[in-house]
Amino acid sequence: MNATRQDGAGITARPPRALLRGSGDLGPAVVVYRLESGGHRQTGVVVEVSVDDYRGGRIRRHEATQPARVRELEEQAEATGVERMPVMLVHRGHLSIADITSAAPTARLHDGSATHTVWVRRDEAGARALCDEIGRIGNLYIADGHHRMLAADRYAARRGLGSDHPSAFTLAALFPSDEMRILGYHRCFALAPDNTARDVLDRLAEHPLTERIEESPAADTEPGVVAVGLGDRWYRLRLRASGVLDAFAIEQEILPKLHDLTAGEAAADRQHAVEACWCGGRNAFRLIPHPPTIDQVLTTSDEGLPMPPKSTWFDPKPTAELFLRPLI
Repeated sequence: MNATRQDGAGITARPPRALLRGSGDLGPAVVVYRLESGGHRQTGVVVEVSVDDYRGGRIRRHEATQPARVRELEEQAEATGVERMPVMLVHRGHLSIADITSAAPTARLHDGSATHTVWVRRDEAGARALCDEIGRIGNLYIADGHHRMLAADRYAARRGLGSDHPSAFTLAALFPSDEMRILGYHRCFALAPDNTARDVLDRLAEHPLTERIEESPAADTEPGVVAVGLGDRWYRLRLRASGVLDAFAIEQEILPKLHDLTAGEAAADRQHAVEACWCGGRNAFRLIPHPPTIDQVLTTSDEGLPMPPKSTWFDPKPTAELFLRPLI
């Protein structure tokens, strides 16, 4: 089935030309994908989206990418000729898919942290209607997969095989913005030799952005309050109002003032479990900002101002164990 776009300004989407684990070729179908974790649930659809929409700014990013990771993904695509992990995209509003989830699922997978459920309705007309509906919902926003999206763009540019070729698209899972969950992104640093927790506290206390810092029984955050972990103790760092997101304040203002106290970033734990970020037992300190809201992320994307790396952790995420999409 050819890709469809409702008008010249809309998103180009088409049903996925892919295999579903245990069910074979998806065919022209509506594919609904649900993620569940810790009482949270989000339900979206799996389609292919055009890399031209990424180039044209209709698929928008909110984080910068690391060149080495993009190259690694490009090399994987060249070596295997397949995609396994959908880019996770967010849209405002909702799509017409509610009736599909009342049927028995086609596939279900538990990966230890989330449950992944897929419904496949083999309906060419319905699949075309869904893609037309996607073309009318406005911009899409990358939640997870900035590196995969850029790698797909570069893969398509090298291939240059036409706008309808598989390499001109990438596999994507689209979810409504009001169902997304963003967790705080833990930053963990090893202290340089001869530096102590007191050195970090003193440096934070004298920082111009610090309103106050106080001990806390847990890693509590709220807008404008960063959790600071030092050894087995936690502190609340309350920032002065600066008009910028906490993630920007940490990356651009706080961390540069602490750089000489550290031996580098020892771990970047992105999971929601605080206990996981212990830097292998080394003398370390942790920073956990309050996560931005989904509206703040989308607004940042609309303004074309990428957030610092490690600003958002969308949870749960799609798995690489369900879909297989050929690129040739």
